[in-house]
Amino acid sequence: MIMLDLDIHYLFKNYNFFKEKSFNSSKIFKYSELLKMIKTYENICSIVPVGTSIENRKIFKIQWGSGPCKVFIWSQMHGNETTGTKAMFDILHFFLKEKNHDLVKFIRKNLTILFIPMLNPDGSEKYQRRNAVNIDLNRDAIRLQSPEIQILFYEIQYSNPNILFNLHDQRSIYNVGNKNFNPAILSFLCPSVKEEKDTKISHERKKAMGLIAFIEKKIKSILPNIGSIGRFSDEFYPTATGDNLQRKGYPCILFEAGNYPKDPKKDIIRKYNALSILIGFYFLSFQKIDFEKEYSSYFTIPENTKKLLDKIYRGIEIQRGKYQFLVDIGIRNIEKFNFVKNDIDLISKIVDIGDLSNFFAYEDSIFHGKKFHLKEINNPIIIENIELFDIL
Repeated sequence: MIMLDLDIHYLFKNYNFFKEKSFNSSKIFKYSELLKMIKTYENICSIVPVGTSIENRKIFKIQWGSGPCKVFIWSQMHGNETTGTKAMFDILHFFLKEKNHDLVKFIRKNLTILFIPMLNPDGSEKYQRRNAVNIDLNRDAIRLQSPEIQILFYEIQYSNPNILFNLHDQRSIYNVGNKNFNPAILSFLCPSVKEEKDTKISHERKKAMGLIAFIEKKIKSILPNIGSIGRFSDEFYPTATGDNLQRKGYPCILFEAGNYPKDPKKDIIRKYNALSILIGFYFLSFQKIDFEKEYSSYFTIPENTKKLLDKIYRGIEIQRGKYQFLVDIGIRNIEKFNFVKNDIDLISKIVDIGDLSNFFAYEDSIFHGKKFHLKEINNPIIIENIELFDIL
């Protein structure tokens, strides 16, 4: 078999030429926008509704390719996690515009891609994680009460895919390692199948782990100077979707779109996310790769640590009565959907005060004993879960 080379540097350099450009500049991606978006791809894909949400919005399945290996993908099971959806449409746009590209023809011949772009259209409409009755779809894999999760499980069982890609966004708290500022640009997880540490890893998990190792090795060559690829802890979540699908015998990979400095809309992250998925398609298209042999390399990917804050003000003087304290103040930015503006408000919350010398931040400022006044902060500050001293 002739090996088709994947020129990831070419794809990285030319990404802006083939990405889907009709998205708005916001992180929000609503159901109404999806309805317009899918019309672009009707000529190269099969697009069918496979059910409806609680609020009667259609859930679509997009199918592309004619190969024997089936890859089942879903995105926006959390309505406010849109990067994976956009990344997949970038890939579909590449398939549309570059039909005769060797890579596109190779993947089309060897894979059948099944994609649910918006599993939670009700949550997506309100830019919220949960569905219309506030159930987290990613914690409804046992009771299967939500119509959305019922649709997902039925379609997976009906399609009987070879592997699953579960697309998410991760919070800005994750650092790779604990020695320096090193935000997780992307993170991967092969979910566990039981609470105890596995004494024997199943063939399905080994396959998923091996593919993650292949993807990580390839994507590392185009990473920027700041940021790395991380691995989520394989803590078992009994009601989680990935854990239960893995237990049913489907190799499952979670793609977590991370964060990068001065990339609030995740445009840079979207690029890496799209290319990592495309790399996965590339390797899966080689029918004879034995991913299980590489599974141990999965464990060499460093684990994420919760070591990041959005801002840290270091060396701030605060006072209560006769007592003075020199502290660091840690701030986290919280997104809140503004229904009036149809946009996202960013609310800053003080989440910690004290010695934060073992934490890092996207914005890190040293004040050398200056007194802290709330009125000097441009964004509104909310104090959360702490007893705050009088700030002078």
